[in-house]
Order: sequence, then C-alpha cells, then structure tokens
Amino acid sequence: MLFAAALYAGAQNISVSGTVIDSSNGEPVIGATVQLKGSATKYSITNLDGQYALSAVPSNGTLVVTLIGYKAAEFPIEGRTKIDLPLAVDSEVLEDAIVVGYGSAKKISAITGSAATVGAKLLQNAPVASVGDALQGQVAGLQVWSNSGEPSATISMRIRGVNSISADTEPLFILDGSPVPASIFTALNANDIENITVMKDASATSIYGSRAANGVVFITTKAGRSSEKPVFTVRAQYGFSNIVNHNIQLMTSEQWFDFNEMMDPTFLDKPGNAANKDFALDHNINTNWVDYFFKPHAPTWQADATYSGGTSKTDYYVSLGALSQEGNAPYSDMTRVSLMTKLNTQLNDWLKTGFSMNLTYQDVNTTGFSSKRNSWYNPMFAASQMLPWMLPYEYTVNEDGSLTLGKERDYFDEMGFYNTYYLQKIQPSTTNYIRLSGNLYEQLTPIKGLTLRAVQALNGNDRRISQKANPVGPFEGAGTAGESFSRYYQITFTNTAEYTFDFAEKNNINILLGQEAIISDTNAFGTSVEGITDMRQEQISDGTTYKKPTWSKSEEVFNSYFSRVGFNHDDKYLVDASFRRDGSSLFGKNKRYANFWSLGARWNITKEEWLSDVAWLNNLSLKASYGTTGNSSISNYLAYGVVEAYKNLYAGGTAWGLGNPSNDDLTWEVVENLNVGVSAKFFNSLSIDVDFYNKVTKDMLMEIPYSLTTGHSGGWGNVADMRNRGVDFELSFDVPMPQDFYLNLSANFNYNQNKILSLFDGRDSFEISGTGIKLEAGKPYGEFYYVRSAGVDPRDGMQMWYDADGNKTKTYSDDYAVFTGKQQYAPWAGGANFTFGWKGLSVGAQFSWVAGKYTINNDRYFLMNPTFVTDGNGAAELLNMWTTPGQVTDVPCLASERRFDDTILENSSFIRLKNLQVAYNLPRNLVRKLGIIEGIKVFAVGRNLLTFTKYTGYDPESDSNLQLGRYPNSKQFTFGAEINF
Repeated sequence: MLFAAALYAGAQNISVSGTVIDSSNGEPVIGATVQLKGSATKYSITNLDGQYALSAVPSNGTLVVTLIGYKAAEFPIEGRTKIDLPLAVDSEVLEDAIVVGYGSAKKISAITGSAATVGAKLLQNAPVASVGDALQGQVAGLQVWSNSGEPSATISMRIRGVNSISADTEPLFILDGSPVPASIFTALNANDIENITVMKDASATSIYGSRAANGVVFITTKAGRSSEKPVFTVRAQYGFSNIVNHNIQLMTSEQWFDFNEMMDPTFLDKPGNAANKDFALDHNINTNWVDYFFKPHAPTWQADATYSGGTSKTDYYVSLGALSQEGNAPYSDMTRVSLMTKLNTQLNDWLKTGFSMNLTYQDVNTTGFSSKRNSWYNPMFAASQMLPWMLPYEYTVNEDGSLTLGKERDYFDEMGFYNTYYLQKIQPSTTNYIRLSGNLYEQLTPIKGLTLRAVQALNGNDRRISQKANPVGPFEGAGTAGESFSRYYQITFTNTAEYTFDFAEKNNINILLGQEAIISDTNAFGTSVEGITDMRQEQISDGTTYKKPTWSKSEEVFNSYFSRVGFNHDDKYLVDASFRRDGSSLFGKNKRYANFWSLGARWNITKEEWLSDVAWLNNLSLKASYGTTGNSSISNYLAYGVVEAYKNLYAGGTAWGLGNPSNDDLTWEVVENLNVGVSAKFFNSLSIDVDFYNKVTKDMLMEIPYSLTTGHSGGWGNVADMRNRGVDFELSFDVPMPQDFYLNLSANFNYNQNKILSLFDGRDSFEISGTGIKLEAGKPYGEFYYVRSAGVDPRDGMQMWYDADGNKTKTYSDDYAVFTGKQQYAPWAGGANFTFGWKGLSVGAQFSWVAGKYTINNDRYFLMNPTFVTDGNGAAELLNMWTTPGQVTDVPCLASERRFDDTILENSSFIRLKNLQVAYNLPRNLVRKLGIIEGIKVFAVGRNLLTFTKYTGYDPESDSNLQLGRYPNSKQFTFGAEINF
C-alpha cells in the first residue's frame, strides 16, 4: 500500500463519478463496489440507479469494480472525472446454482445428479403461445415436439427416451415447488419465467417418487428483489406467420388432364372433360389450393406489463399479459390473457411467508375438421387434393375472353361437395379455458440451520366447448348445437423440515424430511340438440330434438413421505441419498404403496491439492447415481372392477355387466436408473459435460389381451420390461474476444438406444393394430413393421415386394411384413446455440435437430394413388408412371395394386433454425434524456426460419408415427420493443 501511495504522490487528486452497467443489456448494476486500487478506504457502493461517486482520488489511479455474479474488472482513471463502468456477467458464478427437489438450491458443483437449467434469455420474447417450444434443442436428452401449427396446440416432451408403452411418457412438471399438469405449464407466459431446470436421473428425481419416472421439469417464475427500487416494464411485439414449405410437387391443370388421358384414352370424350380442359388452359387456371386455404402472414401480437421491486424485508412481482394469435388455417385463432402475482415477506427474524398466483383466460377457435385427417372438409387434406383447374370463386367471362372473379363459392359442383372455407364458417367451434395455479407458504427458522416449511397449492381449470352447425347449406333447416363443460382441480399440501449443520472442519450435512398429500377431482358433462331452423336462435334451448346428456366424474388421491440426506466435505466429496414412500388410489389394494430411493456421489477432483497448480484446468469432477422412480400416469379405476349398464340389449331393457375386470395387484411401473457423468472446464472458457445412463422400466403397465371366453377383450397388468441406454453430451465455449465483445458457442446431443426386454405371459411379440408397429422382445419400441417394396418390374410395370425371406414377389401379403430397422422415435437428437454480444447489441441463434426418425407419410399414399386422381389432384411424380416395357421407374403401372408398404415410410430427420433473435439496448445516456425512461430495447425474433429435411410432407416435426391431413407448423417473424421505467 505504501508503494501504491508513492505512485500516486505526484498525481493530481480529482473526483470521479459514473454508473456501473451490465455489459450484456445496459442495465444499472446495484450494490457493486467501486474501489480505488491499493486503498482500503477509498470505495463507493452503487445506489439503486447503479451510480457511484469518489472524491480525492489520484488522476492516474485505477478503479476496481466487484460484485458477486459479475467478473471483477479494472478501469484506469486517466484523468477522467466521469466514467461509466461496464461489468460482464460471470457465467460460472451466475449459473452455479440449480434447483433440487422441494425447492432447495445447490451449486452445480455440489449436486450428484444430472440436471440442466435454461435461463430467461432463451425463453423471453418467444413468438408462440407454448413456452415449451423454446426448449427444443436446448438440453441434452430432452426432446420437445410441436405437433401442430394450431395456435393453442400443446407440445410433447420426453427425457432420455420412451420409458413406457401404455402409460404417459411426459415428465412431471413442478411450478414454484408444486406439481402442476402439463396444460398449466404450456399456458404460462414465457416472459414470466426466470428459468427452467430439467432433472434427468434418479438422484435428481427420486425425491418425487411415483411420478418421476419420465424426469422432472422444474419451472421457477420471476420475483422481485429485496432492496430494489420499483421497476415498471412494458413490452410489446407484433409478428406474422406462414406455414412451412410443402415439399411435394402437385400436378398442374395441364398435367392433370394429361395424366387422366394416360389412364383413359377416352377421357376427353366424356361429357364436360374437353370443355373443362380448354377453359382451364385458355385462362391459365392453376389454382394453388395451399395458398387459398392457408392465410398468408397470419398476425400475432403480444403485450406485457410488469411491476417489481422490494424493500429490505419484502419483494413483489406483478405481471399482466395479453396474446392474440391467428392461425394460418381458416377460422383458427387463440386469445390469452394472463395475470401473475408473487409476494415474499420476512415478517420477523424467524418467520417468512409468501404466495404466488398465475391466472389465465384463453379463448380458442379451432379448425373443426382438422382431426378428420382424410376428410375432404379438412383444409389440410383438401389443400393437396383439390382439382387444380377449378376456381374457388364465382366468375363471369368478359367479351374479350378474360375472367372477372366474384365471391367465394360455397359449393363445388365439379367435385360434388361444399367449400371447406364455407363449412368452417357455418360450423364454429369455440373452446375457452380458465386456468389457475398458485401456492401459499409459511417458513419458520426457530433455530440456526433448521427450516420448517408448509406449502398449500391449488391448480385447476374450467373448460367450456361450444359447437354449432348453422341451419344453412348441408344443414338447411336442421342445425345443431352442443355444449360441454369440465372442471379439474388439484390441491397439494407439502410440509418439510430441513436441517443443515457443520461439524469438524469443512464438513456439512443436510437433512430433509417431508410429507405430501395430493387430492385431484375432475367433473364433466355435455349435451347437444338437433333441429335448429333459425340462425338467430341457435342455442341449446332452440333445438327440437335433444340427445342424451353425458356426465363423468373421477377422483384421485396421493399420500407420500420422503427424506433426503446429503454430506459435503469441503465441496470436494459429496454424497446424498433419498427415500420416498408413495400411496395412490389409482392402484390395486394389494399394491397401493411403493418405495422409491436413490444414492448419489460426486468427486470434485480439482479441489485436490495435487491439482491446485494446474491453472488451465478450472474444473474436473466425476459423479454417479443409482435409484428408482415410478410412473403412475394411467387412467383412473383401471385396477377396479367397474360395473356398467348396457341398455336396449334385451327387449329394450337394461342389463348390468362388468365393464372393466379388477386387478388388486396393479401397481406402479418402476424405473431403475443408473447415471455416470464427468464434467470439465478448461482455460475458463471451454466446458464439457458427458453423462452415460442406463434406465430399465420394470413391471410396465400394459393392456393384456384376454380370451373372449372371459367376456372381456383385455385388462391391465404389470407385465413387461424395457430399457433405455444412452449418452448426453454438452459443450460450451466462450470465445476469447476484445473488450465489449462476447461470443459463446454451445452444442449438445443425446443418443438413446431403446430395447424391449420382455412382454407378457412369455410372448415374444405383439402387433399394435393399425400403427405399422410391432412389439417384440429384443427390438426397440417404435420400430416399423412393414412389407418392403422391391421396386417396379421394368418388364410389365407391376409393383414388387420382398417376402419374409427376402425373395421378390408380385403378390402382396401382410405375412411378408418384417422389421424395417426404421424407428418412430429418433435415437439421435440435439441442438446448437450461437450467442454474440457487442455493447448493447446481441444476436442469438438456436438450432435443433433429430436423426434416425421415420414417419408414415399417409398423405403420400393418396397423392401417389391413381385411383384418387380422377376425383382429386395427385403428385406430379405420377407422370413417371410405367407405360412401356423396359421403362425404369419407381411408379408402377395403372393396373398394379397400391398397398401400405414401406414406400410411404419416409425419413423425417431434420435440422432446423428454431429461433433467431437480434436485440439492441439503446445507450442509457441517450435514453435517460427522455425523462422517466430507464432503458429501451428493440428486438426481432424469427422461428422455424430454415428447415433441412428429406421429408416430403408439410413439416417433419411430429411426434406421431403417422401424418395425414395434419395442421403444419408455421414460420414466424416478430418485432418488438421493451421499455423500462
């Protein structure tokens, strides 16, 4: 210090002031220490505006700025009196905390399990209603699928493969510490989420016991910060969407007529055909029905307002959001309004309490025929089947031969059915939801290290569906109306006691004991009427014929006791164990309770003294865990003998019978989960995480086929075993950059190998009817079982197949089906991120990909079948149909039969630019000149901008084994701004 004083002795003393700002977003940094280097007394703490001030400091001195969560930085004064000091986020410190079971938080280096966290920056400003869509490609081992472009469509998620054949395969969702259904998660406003933690192995999930076999997704919502000045933020964004490309080429009008002439040389001699051809070709009519049915640039807008802050003892957060999104299909849209509140307060030294609540109202108009698949009235199917030479509008022919188009046609005489647009209009289908999730907690700390916590949580929803068929067109004088209503609620009581203490030197023990009770109830009823004659009177009460109402009710109860013990020696050696006992009303009286447990350990090798001098190795650790979890995601009452009434069987009377056979031994599926992992970080910039896992599902729940002599087709039992084995890999690299620049590159992938180990009653195989999938011990679940095409015989143009022994034949038989080696579930999946920042500018790109996935493109069966081309359109590829001996082609001759073989089984692997974000924070010194405004950020977001795939349908992203008339995903662009006051 004397040496420093000597250096400063010849310098002039000056006063220095300025603002410490976050270099990534330009926000003021509160509570940072700005200190004169070499002095213990010259320092300043930044205030609520991030401002500091120092007096009597040498003009040639250096300022040192420090704050937990940021990298320490030094700034030479160089005679300046006003210096703004940018601080860079220390990603190692900021992300060195992760949520574990029941709301506790630990450093990443202190957990023995496999878990990963996705932060708010990757979730906010998402241009879709479902927040889960933004997780695609972000976590190794997590697959996320957007199965439809319908605005309110949900997503499907899987962690480390498919763990069950008949029970649910989605993870357990935990919102702020309490379990919620997937519908609550997907309806959350992404801008209200602080982070999402994905828990993958038994050490991380076993504490949740019977519902955690498929992993756990823990959602933490935003909260205010203690001692933070009030912040009011307004965010608004507007965008538009279009469907992703339709890769298959359809016939033009000329091609359609040429093809029909090829099939039938007398085609033009039949009434009207020659006139239709001349009219279409003379007026160059080639209607693009995809463009007609799907709205271009369907708009989306979203507005959010948040207010947050805190005092020394209380923090608060309030958010109000509104979202409106139109779909690309006709009469398809969604509106959602959300309200979130969160409050935490320290009442005294030993008592803390708080609550959080999320309320959403959602109104959905759906495409009424989208679930009909190959119905002509499904716009997704009709778009590729409609005749190209037809006009969707009424028209008149002018004297000069040109056409004047009029209104849309309600009926297509040429095809003999109504316009899909018209049917959507006269058959509105509206669904509205009210969803509520919230919890209240009381937390006591009677002595040092002991925390007693009680949580009461409620989540539920009301759903109302209204469907009508107006008494016009095909329903002239005979309209219908239907109403249905359902109510679901779940109450959760969670009570925990957690005690943490140190002993000896550098040893710490954490003990958690808990009890949890969950009560769920669902009620539903509905009714409908026929005979509505007046569009002005189309309510339930206006019908003349009433249908029998429907009603249902189900209840479910869980009661659980759980514990966890953790030991930590100097953050070097860590061991933890958990145990949970669950009871459920879902299962048989003999197997209603089950136990689940886990054991995990971690060795942080870089804490060893013999590695302390290795400067380039910042982290090296090994971890391992083993344990069990359960799956209880099945329908209610499967274990019970349910008595049902069968009416009008005997002379109009009622008979009673057993609708469902009982099984007193029906119980949970159990997943035994082994995980071994290694983590390393080099040169403070390159991080690598690798996990190997082996999961075995035992006592798998399946419906077992019974002999019909029992009076039942089948019943449920615990009968099969299945294994998922694989590896998760994650890499992150902070590229060395000049000051004010930031560049991070990251990538992840998962490889999962699935295998069925055994089936029921000693059977080796079982075919799932109508799916093209067969279950067989030793094979993966989801491998397609099809007859293989052997191509087209160039001599006669007949389709050939391979029989079961691999011999070519022109006779098709279902007995020739074999395992194709092609799977519904992708064994490979991953993602990659690119993040760049320079002062207030940031650019981020997220990619996702899957490999080895196949899908039945059932649309192709219709488009490649000449039988359907006489009534509708077909693929242009049909023009390559065999016509002459010696011709080499993949399209068989007209006389050859078309079958469901592996020619419609397509590779649906893809690489997709999932999200692209560009944002700019305006300079703070410029913004503050506007008065009360603290910051302005403008941004643009693109979703599904690029897709590379061999799949010929609308979109390869589907978790189903088959696509037919599916509502495709959309490509979206969004622009917006965020203002802080």
